[in-house]
Amino acid sequence: MRAAASFTPFKRTLALLILSTGLVACATGHSQSGTRFEIHAASLAESPDWQKANLLDDPGTTVYVAPEVLLDNSDVALANAKKDLGGQVLIVIQMTPAGAIRMGMASRVLLRQRMAVMINGEVMTAPVVSAPLSGNRFAITGFKSLEQAQEIALGIAPRK
Repeated sequence: MRAAASFTPFKRTLALLILSTGLVACATGHSQSGTRFEIHAASLAESPDWQKANLLDDPGTTVYVAPEVLLDNSDVALANAKKDLGGQVLIVIQMTPAGAIRMGMASRVLLRQRMAVMINGEVMTAPVVSAPLSGNRFAITGFKSLEQAQEIALGIAPRK
């Protein structure tokens, strides 16, 4: 429970600020995609009110996901599926300017803790944040095929 209990009042306030900014984007109609993309705080330790889930990229591992959405589709500018030089299938996500700011804040709040990347309610991956994230791009791995990743990528970015 240590990881969940370390969510200090400052971190809760910052998470709520991130959440409220995202909700404003949703309320203004900026999230009209077909694939639900969300980033949440996560932990391997059970915590009250956190949803129990299995990691798709690490079968057999259980993770607990915070109810607050830190980033979502409205924070995504572009999403493209591809294979890296080693043949691993991934989706490269480019954040909007506001999304990049929220991602940077979320990564500082969750430093040395887990961040769950969810697609349509399933936890694709939940890496430990080892350093604050900067820039506006990151990649998600764990897809079964390039076709699956392409379908998901098409649905992640908001339709204009």
